[in-house]
Amino acid sequence: MSTHDDTQSFIIFSAVLGALVFFTFFIMVMANLFSPASDTLADPLVVAQQQERLMPVGRSRVAE
Repeated sequence: MSTHDDTQSFIIFSAVLGALVFFTFFIMVMANLFSPASDTLADPLVVAQQQERLMPVGRSRVAE
């Protein structure tokens, strides 16, 4: 392999990697633009329901 082949391969690899990074950021921006705003944490009833669902099923008795 000559130096010219290595340089051309590196340029193609860099271009493909750059295109994938650009595509990733593009998809992230588009997802943030089209997704609805999440206001569920602002509602105290929703927070209370989440806390109730996350509580353990049983409780242990500890001597005081």
